[in-house]
Amino acid sequence: MSREAGKPAGGADATLTARGYRMAFGVTVSLAIEALRGADLPTLAPMIALQLLALSPRPPGAKMVGMLFGAAAASSLAAWVIAAVTVSIPGAYPLGMGVLYLWCFALSLNPKTAPLGAMALTMTIVVGSLSAASTVAAAGIALSLLLSILSGGAMVYLAFALFPPPPAPAGAAAKAPPPPPASGVERLPLAWRAALATLVMLPVHMWLTSDGVAAMPVLFTCSAMLRQPGIEASMRDSFDRLAGTAAGGAAAVAVNGIASLHGQGVLIFALIAAASLAFAWQVCRGPRFAAVWMPGFITFVVLYGMTLSPTLGGGDVAALSRLGQVAVGALYTLCAVSLLAPLGRRLIRRHRDRTRPGPAPREA
Repeated sequence: MSREAGKPAGGADATLTARGYRMAFGVTVSLAIEALRGADLPTLAPMIALQLLALSPRPPGAKMVGMLFGAAAASSLAAWVIAAVTVSIPGAYPLGMGVLYLWCFALSLNPKTAPLGAMALTMTIVVGSLSAASTVAAAGIALSLLLSILSGGAMVYLAFALFPPPPAPAGAAAKAPPPPPASGVERLPLAWRAALATLVMLPVHMWLTSDGVAAMPVLFTCSAMLRQPGIEASMRDSFDRLAGTAAGGAAAVAVNGIASLHGQGVLIFALIAAASLAFAWQVCRGPRFAAVWMPGFITFVVLYGMTLSPTLGGGDVAALSRLGQVAVGALYTLCAVSLLAPLGRRLIRRHRDRTRPGPAPREA
C-alpha cells in the first residue's frame, strides 16, 4: 500500500506514535492523580507534563531539570512580587507584567529554550492569576503548587519510561526541521514576535485580573496560540486555528456534562483518555496540525481541570460560560495578531531600507 505524500515513514511513524501516547498518558494520569489528592489547581501538573512532553524528544537531563525549576521559581517569584509591590503604584502592575511576559515569550519562541519558556509562562499565568486575586492566598498554596510541579515532572519521566522513543539512526539530526513559513509571507524576527505576543497578551491579562484563578483557561489558550509558529502569517491562516480551540472547549464541556450526570470514576477516566488520545494524535500529525490542535489540547486540559478544583468549587464551575470567555479571547488574539503583524513587517522593511547602503556612484 502506497504511503500518502508528506507522511512520515518507518521510524518516524514509531516516534510520533510514542510521542502521542506519552502526551495522552501524561495528561490523563496527571489529571486523575491531582483530582484524587484534592490539589488546589489540578490543571497545573497535566499542563506541565503536556508541554514538556510535546517539546522534549528525550527525557530531560539533570541540568535541564535544574533550569526548569529555576525558570519556574523565577517567574513565580516575579509574578508574586509584581502583584504585591505595585498594588499602590498606578501603571506599575501592567508595566511589570508586560516585562515578565516579554521574557517568557522570548524564551518560549526560541527553539533552544522553548521548554524553559513553557515552564516560565505557565507559572507566570498561574501565580499571576492567583496573586491578582490575593497575594496572601497565592503564598498560602505555594506548597500545593510545588507538589503539582513535582507531580507533572515525575509524570514526564514515567511517560518516557513506558513509551520510550525509538533509537535515533546513526548520523541523523536530533532536531526536527522547523515548519516552513507560509508562502509569500515574511516571518517576523524572534524579538518582534515576542513583543507582538506581549502586546496581545497583556490586555487579556488586565481584562481578566478581577477573575483571579478562574481566568486561567483564557490566558493559557491565548498564550498557546501566540506561541504557535506562523500565527502572524495571515488572517485566513489564523482563523483556521479556531477549530482546535473550539474542539478543546467542546470536549471539556462534554466530559464535564457526562461526569455531572453519571459521576463514575472509570467512565470519566476513559473519557479523558479518549479525548487526550484524539488531541495527541492530531498534534503528532505534523507542525501545521500541531499549530491548530495544541491550543485546543491545552484548552481541554485547563477548562476541564478547573472543574476538578476544590478551590473553585469543583463541578460547580460554569464550564460553559468559561468556554464563551475562551472563544472571545481566542478571537481577540487572532484579530489582534492579524492587525499588528503587518505593521511589524512594515516597520522592519522601513528600518532595513534605511540601513541598506545605497548604490555606488558611477564613474564618469
